[in-house]
Amino acid sequence: MRPYSRRRVRADRLLALLLLLQARGRMTAAELATELEVSVRTIYRDLAALGTAGVPVYAEAGPGGGCQLLEGYRSPFSGLSAEEATALLVLGVPEPLRAIGLEPSLSDAQRRVRAAAGLSGAAATPLVHLDMPRWFHSREPVPHLTTVAEALLHHLKLVISYQRGDAGARRRTIDPLGVVNKAGIWYVVAATAIDRNTVFRVGRIVSASVLDEHFARPEGFDLVTYWDAWSADFEASRDRISVSVRASPAAWGALPEVFGDAVAAAIASAEPPDADGWRTLTLSFEHENAAAYRLSGFGDLIEVVSPTTVRERVIATAQATLRRHGVRDGIVT
Repeated sequence: MRPYSRRRVRADRLLALLLLLQARGRMTAAELATELEVSVRTIYRDLAALGTAGVPVYAEAGPGGGCQLLEGYRSPFSGLSAEEATALLVLGVPEPLRAIGLEPSLSDAQRRVRAAAGLSGAAATPLVHLDMPRWFHSREPVPHLTTVAEALLHHLKLVISYQRGDAGARRRTIDPLGVVNKAGIWYVVAATAIDRNTVFRVGRIVSASVLDEHFARPEGFDLVTYWDAWSADFEASRDRISVSVRASPAAWGALPEVFGDAVAAAIASAEPPDADGWRTLTLSFEHENAAAYRLSGFGDLIEVVSPTTVRERVIATAQATLRRHGVRDGIVT
């Protein structure tokens, strides 16, 4: 461990020790050692360090003795209510923070919060768990996420090899400004020599190395504001094709299950049902192939009205499916 890291660990432990004594009053050296996961000898050294720093702490030996602060002393870190502490502890250690290597730091911080507010047992356990990926979607491998996080946290430039489509990986030097987890997929927002701010999907980073060169964050940059604006622009820029279809009552009930929330607007603006209960509505797809493949799954429960190109693709898909299963001219061969 580097000297700076050792000093930081001890400073963190001294603060935790101070907060424990402040929240719980008298504690034995053995109890403090168990709580802080160090030796009793280390506890006595830390108590001496606190005394040298001007903290009125003392220890009494023998039965009934223990370590405590001078009565009436309150540290500058006091004042956190139980409700405030509970709000800070409610999420525990979310998986995204584990993924970027912040679990030890957050666990230490939460221990201090519990000590400052005097919380223990059930009152200090997480009440909410964030499970980010959607159902039936595997987690995308992100072997270079911790490297990205290291550069981000220390404001260091990062050299990445980035795979975009089938064009091959390209080498880029970026200034990481923040990371975002969108439905289980990690992205890094960064500034480059070409783009003021842009977004890279972390799972497509083939290699990454941190440079020993700091960068200055743009004045006034806010990650949440930028991400919201970028997301809106991204959704608006995607090519879409509108497809008019007639949906049977059975298909109508399955539309939300198949297309999710994206179909809500189409359902709301659909035409009234005809005499047979079929309704005409307009769906949106990325391209004609996507429309044909997804609509073909409905079989005869949906009819494509327009455009003709999509209608023909659905028909061709149906015919190819029959041939694949040995059906020609309505006869199983």
